[in-house]
Amino acid sequence: MKCLVLSLFIVCCLSLFQSMAEAQLPNQCSSATNTRAFRAGRMAGSSLVRQSWASLNDCDRVEQFEDLVTSSLERYVPGNAPTLYTQCRFAGVVQGVLDELDTVFVDCTDACFREGKFAGEISAFAYCELSIALNGLETADDFLRGPVQVCGFSFEVGCDSEFIAVASSYENELGACEPFTVNTFVEVFDQARENQCAYNPLDPEEPEVTDEQQEGSGS
Repeated sequence: MKCLVLSLFIVCCLSLFQSMAEAQLPNQCSSATNTRAFRAGRMAGSSLVRQSWASLNDCDRVEQFEDLVTSSLERYVPGNAPTLYTQCRFAGVVQGVLDELDTVFVDCTDACFREGKFAGEISAFAYCELSIALNGLETADDFLRGPVQVCGFSFEVGCDSEFIAVASSYENELGACEPFTVNTFVEVFDQARENQCAYNPLDPEEPEVTDEQQEGSGS
């Protein structure tokens, strides 16, 4: 009996980074009653993750949220469940948790990418307006981009791409921005994009604050 439980657990514990269109029903749960158990468990697992994410709702901490949920699940591998119904229900819970975590990751990736695009658009607008008015800008201090995770990476990708796209096509009544993105202005343009789209710019005068230190300080 215990081997069957573990096999069901392994079937359901697929990689968190594999997107699943539908839950995978273990063969042992193919009867009408046990299929219902699996689906009920899947709904329960998804609901629990949604409740937990609603309490946090911070895409900057989605990796920590994943670790919290999966470690909580891993700490409980049931022993001899009384019936196949309960085993299938637990398998469904695991599947629901994994499905919902995948959804959270996708939603955060999309949301942070959109935020980056917005930041890139307004930064490119400012760069172009000033460049056209002043006949070009000069280089200043470089920002050092700090380490990022899912949200920060998506933000920077969205911001970088939108900054380039907007600046390359922007025009106003005084002229076009495109000349200030190439040739002698390449270095200025690249520095502006790097600085404006840095999600976690590091201050060279201050030591980097880790996620663990931030959590410990209560900030």
